[in-house]
Amino acid sequence: MDQDLLDDLLSRVSKFASILGISRSELKIYSTLLLEGQSSARDLSDKLNISYTKIYSILNRLEERGWIKKVGKRPVRYEAVSLRDLWSNIKKLLELRVSQFEREFIEPLSTMIDSSSAYTVVVVPPANLKRTLVDVLNEPSKQYLIAISSQELMDDEVYQIINGKSFTSEVRVIVQKGIRIPEKVSIQLRVLDNMFGSGIVTSSSVLLVIKSHNNLSGIISNHRYLVDIAQVYFNHLWDQASPIGTNP
Repeated sequence: MDQDLLDDLLSRVSKFASILGISRSELKIYSTLLLEGQSSARDLSDKLNISYTKIYSILNRLEERGWIKKVGKRPVRYEAVSLRDLWSNIKKLLELRVSQFEREFIEPLSTMIDSSSAYTVVVVPPANLKRTLVDVLNEPSKQYLIAISSQELMDDEVYQIINGKSFTSEVRVIVQKGIRIPEKVSIQLRVLDNMFGSGIVTSSSVLLVIKSHNNLSGIISNHRYLVDIAQVYFNHLWDQASPIGTNP
Protein backbone atom coordinates (compact mmCIF):
# COMPACT_ATOMS: atom_id res chain seq x y z
CA MET A 1 0.00 0.00 0.00
CA ASP A 2 1.29 3.46 -0.90
CA GLN A 3 1.04 5.21 2.47
CA ASP A 4 1.59 8.69 1.04
CA LEU A 5 -1.22 8.18 -1.47
CA LEU A 6 -3.56 6.95 1.27
CA ASP A 7 -2.68 9.87 3.56
CA ASP A 8 -3.38 12.32 0.73
CA LEU A 9 -6.76 10.67 0.08
CA LEU A 10 -7.69 10.79 3.76
CA SER A 11 -6.69 14.46 3.99
CA ARG A 12 -9.04 15.32 1.13
CA VAL A 13 -12.10 13.45 2.42
CA SER A 14 -11.75 13.72 6.21
CA LYS A 15 -13.34 17.20 6.41
CA PHE A 16 -16.37 16.00 4.50
CA ALA A 17 -16.53 12.77 6.52
CA SER A 18 -16.44 14.72 9.78
CA ILE A 19 -19.83 16.21 8.86
CA LEU A 20 -21.21 12.68 9.15
CA GLY A 21 -19.39 12.07 12.44
CA ILE A 22 -16.72 9.89 10.81
CA SER A 23 -13.19 10.48 12.11
CA ARG A 24 -9.95 10.33 10.16
CA SER A 25 -8.78 7.45 12.40
CA GLU A 26 -11.89 5.45 11.46
CA LEU A 27 -11.25 6.05 7.77
CA LYS A 28 -7.60 5.06 8.17
CA ILE A 29 -8.34 1.81 10.00
CA TYR A 30 -11.04 0.80 7.51
CA SER A 31 -8.77 1.63 4.55
CA THR A 32 -5.88 -0.36 6.03
CA LEU A 33 -8.08 -3.42 6.56
CA LEU A 34 -9.54 -3.11 3.06
CA LEU A 35 -6.17 -2.74 1.33
CA GLU A 36 -4.04 -5.10 3.45
CA GLY A 37 -6.56 -7.70 4.59
CA GLN A 38 -7.39 -9.14 7.99
CA SER A 39 -5.53 -7.87 11.03
CA SER A 40 -5.64 -8.04 14.82
CA ALA A 41 -6.12 -5.02 17.06
CA ARG A 42 -2.50 -5.32 18.24
CA ASP A 43 -1.14 -5.37 14.66
CA LEU A 44 -3.25 -2.34 13.73
CA SER A 45 -2.08 -0.48 16.83
CA ASP A 46 1.57 -1.09 15.96
CA LYS A 47 1.17 -0.41 12.23
CA LEU A 48 -0.82 2.81 12.56
CA ASN A 49 0.81 4.09 15.74
CA ILE A 50 -2.53 4.33 17.56
CA SER A 51 -2.75 3.32 21.20
CA TYR A 52 -4.08 -0.18 21.89
CA THR A 53 -6.94 1.18 24.02
CA LYS A 54 -8.00 3.67 21.36
CA ILE A 55 -7.81 1.05 18.61
CA TYR A 56 -10.38 -1.09 20.41
CA SER A 57 -12.85 1.77 20.82
CA ILE A 58 -12.53 2.68 17.11
CA LEU A 59 -12.89 -0.96 16.03
CA ASN A 60 -16.05 -1.26 18.14
CA ARG A 61 -17.54 1.83 16.47
CA LEU A 62 -16.67 0.54 13.00
CA GLU A 63 -18.19 -2.85 13.81
CA GLU A 64 -21.40 -1.21 15.12
CA ARG A 65 -21.65 0.77 11.87
CA GLY A 66 -21.20 -2.35 9.78
CA TRP A 67 -17.89 -1.23 8.22
CA ILE A 68 -15.88 -4.17 9.56
CA LYS A 69 -16.53 -7.61 11.08
CA LYS A 70 -14.72 -9.99 13.41
CA VAL A 71 -13.08 -13.10 12.02
CA GLY A 72 -11.93 -16.04 14.16
CA LYS A 73 -10.93 -16.08 17.83
CA ARG A 74 -7.81 -15.85 19.98
CA PRO A 75 -6.69 -13.47 18.74
CA VAL A 76 -9.75 -11.88 17.20
CA ARG A 77 -9.00 -10.52 13.76
CA TYR A 78 -10.95 -7.93 11.80
CA GLU A 79 -11.71 -7.52 8.12
CA ALA A 80 -13.31 -4.72 6.12
CA VAL A 81 -16.64 -5.11 4.33
CA SER A 82 -16.66 -4.44 0.58
CA LEU A 83 -16.62 -0.91 -0.81
CA ARG A 84 -20.11 -1.46 -2.22
CA ASP A 85 -21.45 -2.35 1.25
CA LEU A 86 -19.57 0.61 2.75
CA TRP A 87 -21.05 3.03 0.20
CA SER A 88 -24.55 1.71 0.87
CA ASN A 89 -23.91 2.18 4.60
CA ILE A 90 -22.67 5.77 4.15
CA LYS A 91 -25.64 6.72 1.96
CA LYS A 92 -28.01 5.50 4.67
CA LEU A 93 -26.06 7.49 7.24
CA LEU A 94 -26.22 10.59 5.02
CA GLU A 95 -29.98 10.20 4.61
CA LEU A 96 -30.37 9.85 8.38
CA ARG A 97 -28.26 12.97 9.03
CA VAL A 98 -30.22 15.02 6.49
CA SER A 99 -33.51 13.81 7.96
CA GLN A 100 -32.31 14.59 11.46
CA PHE A 101 -31.19 18.08 10.44
CA GLU A 102 -34.52 18.73 8.75
CA ARG A 103 -36.49 17.41 11.73
CA GLU A 104 -34.51 19.18 14.45
CA PHE A 105 -33.63 22.47 12.74
CA ILE A 106 -35.31 23.16 9.41
CA GLU A 107 -38.85 22.19 10.40
CA PRO A 108 -38.88 24.09 13.73
CA LEU A 109 -37.30 27.11 12.07
CA SER A 110 -39.79 27.04 9.22
CA THR A 111 -42.62 27.53 11.70
CA MET A 112 -41.07 30.87 12.66
CA ILE A 113 -41.16 32.36 9.18
CA ASP A 114 -44.09 33.22 6.96
CA SER A 115 -45.35 30.97 4.22
CA SER A 116 -43.88 33.18 1.50
CA SER A 117 -40.44 31.87 2.45
CA ALA A 118 -41.34 28.22 1.93
CA TYR A 119 -38.66 25.85 0.65
CA THR A 120 -38.59 22.46 -1.02
CA VAL A 121 -36.30 19.42 -0.82
CA VAL A 122 -37.17 16.88 -3.51
CA VAL A 123 -35.60 13.52 -4.40
CA VAL A 124 -35.15 13.20 -8.17
CA PRO A 125 -35.40 9.61 -9.53
CA PRO A 126 -33.16 8.47 -12.40
CA ALA A 127 -35.93 8.75 -14.99
CA ASN A 128 -36.44 12.46 -14.25
CA LEU A 129 -32.85 13.48 -13.69
CA LYS A 130 -31.95 14.72 -17.18
CA ARG A 131 -35.12 16.83 -17.43
CA THR A 132 -34.51 18.28 -13.97
CA LEU A 133 -30.88 19.08 -14.81
CA VAL A 134 -31.95 20.96 -17.95
CA ASP A 135 -34.68 22.80 -16.02
CA VAL A 136 -32.15 23.96 -13.40
CA LEU A 137 -29.76 25.16 -16.10
CA ASN A 138 -32.60 27.13 -17.67
CA GLU A 139 -33.42 28.94 -14.42
CA PRO A 140 -32.64 32.69 -14.53
CA SER A 141 -29.48 33.14 -12.46
CA LYS A 142 -26.51 35.45 -12.17
CA GLN A 143 -24.26 32.46 -11.51
CA TYR A 144 -24.08 28.78 -12.47
CA LEU A 145 -21.61 26.57 -10.60
CA ILE A 146 -21.47 23.17 -12.27
CA ALA A 147 -19.63 19.96 -11.32
CA ILE A 148 -19.75 16.97 -13.68
CA SER A 149 -18.36 13.57 -12.66
CA SER A 150 -20.44 11.35 -15.00
CA GLN A 151 -20.09 11.46 -18.78
CA GLU A 152 -23.83 10.90 -19.36
CA LEU A 153 -24.55 14.28 -17.78
CA MET A 154 -22.38 16.16 -20.30
CA ASP A 155 -24.10 15.55 -23.60
CA ASP A 156 -24.47 18.04 -26.50
CA GLU A 157 -27.76 19.48 -25.23
CA VAL A 158 -26.38 20.18 -21.76
CA TYR A 159 -23.15 21.64 -23.12
CA GLN A 160 -24.99 23.97 -25.49
CA ILE A 161 -27.14 25.29 -22.63
CA ILE A 162 -24.08 25.79 -20.42
CA ASN A 163 -22.19 27.53 -23.18
CA GLY A 164 -25.15 29.79 -23.93
CA LYS A 165 -25.46 30.83 -20.29
CA SER A 166 -21.83 31.98 -20.28
CA PHE A 167 -22.76 35.01 -22.40
CA THR A 168 -25.13 36.46 -19.79
CA SER A 169 -24.03 34.94 -16.45
CA GLU A 170 -20.96 33.79 -14.56
CA VAL A 171 -20.48 30.11 -15.42
CA ARG A 172 -17.85 27.91 -13.83
CA VAL A 173 -17.55 24.22 -14.61
CA ILE A 174 -15.48 21.49 -12.95
CA VAL A 175 -15.26 18.13 -14.73
CA GLN A 176 -13.79 14.92 -13.43
CA LYS A 177 -10.70 13.72 -15.25
CA GLY A 178 -11.71 11.63 -18.26
CA ILE A 179 -14.95 13.49 -19.04
CA ARG A 180 -15.06 14.35 -22.75
CA ILE A 181 -15.81 17.96 -23.62
CA PRO A 182 -15.90 19.92 -26.90
CA GLU A 183 -12.49 21.11 -28.05
CA LYS A 184 -13.56 24.75 -28.28
CA VAL A 185 -14.83 26.02 -24.96
CA SER A 186 -15.73 29.56 -23.98
CA ILE A 187 -16.58 28.81 -20.33
CA GLN A 188 -14.41 28.82 -17.22
CA LEU A 189 -13.42 25.16 -17.03
CA ARG A 190 -11.29 23.17 -14.59
CA VAL A 191 -10.59 19.48 -13.95
CA LEU A 192 -10.25 17.28 -10.85
CA ASP A 193 -9.03 13.69 -10.58
CA ASN A 194 -12.06 12.59 -8.56
CA MET A 195 -15.29 14.07 -7.24
CA PHE A 196 -17.88 12.78 -4.78
CA GLY A 197 -20.70 13.43 -7.25
CA SER A 198 -22.11 15.99 -9.65
CA GLY A 199 -24.20 19.09 -9.13
CA ILE A 200 -25.45 22.48 -10.24
CA VAL A 201 -25.71 25.52 -7.98
CA THR A 202 -27.62 28.58 -9.16
CA SER A 203 -28.46 31.78 -7.31
CA SER A 204 -31.58 30.18 -5.85
CA SER A 205 -31.33 26.37 -6.00
CA VAL A 206 -28.99 23.40 -5.83
CA LEU A 207 -29.16 20.03 -7.58
CA LEU A 208 -26.91 17.28 -6.20
CA VAL A 209 -26.38 14.07 -8.20
CA ILE A 210 -24.82 10.79 -7.10
CA LYS A 211 -24.28 7.49 -8.90
CA SER A 212 -25.18 4.17 -7.30
CA HIS A 213 -25.24 0.78 -9.03
CA ASN A 214 -24.81 2.56 -12.39
CA ASN A 215 -27.92 4.69 -11.81
CA LEU A 216 -27.89 8.44 -11.32
CA SER A 217 -30.28 10.05 -8.88
CA GLY A 218 -30.41 13.42 -7.21
CA ILE A 219 -31.79 15.84 -4.66
CA ILE A 220 -32.92 19.36 -5.53
CA SER A 221 -33.68 22.16 -3.08
CA ASN A 222 -34.26 25.88 -3.05
CA HIS A 223 -33.42 26.22 0.65
CA ARG A 224 -31.08 29.17 1.14
CA TYR A 225 -28.93 27.39 3.71
CA LEU A 226 -28.35 24.38 1.44
CA VAL A 227 -27.61 26.63 -1.54
CA ASP A 228 -25.04 28.55 0.54
CA ILE A 229 -23.34 25.32 1.67
CA ALA A 230 -23.21 24.06 -1.92
CA GLN A 231 -21.63 27.34 -3.09
CA VAL A 232 -18.95 27.15 -0.39
CA TYR A 233 -18.17 23.52 -1.22
CA PHE A 234 -18.01 24.22 -4.96
CA ASN A 235 -15.57 27.09 -4.36
CA HIS A 236 -13.41 24.73 -2.31
CA LEU A 237 -13.34 22.24 -5.20
CA TRP A 238 -12.64 25.06 -7.66
CA ASP A 239 -9.55 26.06 -5.70
CA GLN A 240 -8.33 22.43 -5.76
CA ALA A 241 -9.00 21.95 -9.49
CA SER A 242 -6.66 22.72 -12.37
CA PRO A 243 -7.44 24.65 -15.57
CA ILE A 244 -7.95 22.42 -18.60
CA GLY A 245 -4.63 21.82 -20.30
CA THR A 246 -2.59 21.50 -17.09
CA ASN A 247 -1.95 18.52 -14.90
CA PRO A 248 -4.34 18.38 -11.92
